[in-house]
Amino acid sequence: MKTSNKLNKVKGLVAALAVIMITSLGFNAQAQYKSVSGAFKVHGTSNLHNWEMNATSIPAEAQITLKGTEVEDITAFSMTFPVKTLKAKEDLMSSRAYKAMKADKFPTITFKLNNAEVSAGNVKATGVLTIAGTSKTVVLTGKAASGADGTVALAGTYKFKLSDFNIDPPSFMLGALKVGNDLTVDYSVKLKK
Repeated sequence: MKTSNKLNKVKGLVAALAVIMITSLGFNAQAQYKSVSGAFKVHGTSNLHNWEMNATSIPAEAQITLKGTEVEDITAFSMTFPVKTLKAKEDLMSSRAYKAMKADKFPTITFKLNNAEVSAGNVKATGVLTIAGTSKTVVLTGKAASGADGTVALAGTYKFKLSDFNIDPPSFMLGALKVGNDLTVDYSVKLKK
């Protein structure tokens, strides 16, 4: 009987030590997150002036693993938002951009993650970006951070050419105003379980 009690105490001690070790190493918890806010800013040029279009509602979903309070891994991420949520200061600029992106035929911009590398808050995400009906594999780099409110913020910048997505840079006033081919996108999205 004494041997059985000692064995039970040893088992209990081993179990307690295992719990302490797992807790001290940090529990990895993968969870489903959905966007609660976001911003998508497109910056471009023309032969007359620079221009900008903004979207402030970015529907996105992700599978994210946290280790303690650090983002350890992103195993899934997708976003889809309507082209016509992008707005310029001038309505004419917006309507010309929608026409160039063939928004009536291809009404959404999408990104679907293939894989991501996360290290010390830096993210390198490879996925498929679809604009104007053309899909390209792209590499996005950015930052990931978890907040005290339980959110995870992802943000970065991506540069590309309109011609990469078979979009002809728009021109206005019989060609007097020509939009440049190079674009820069600043994106940020905040997600929560």
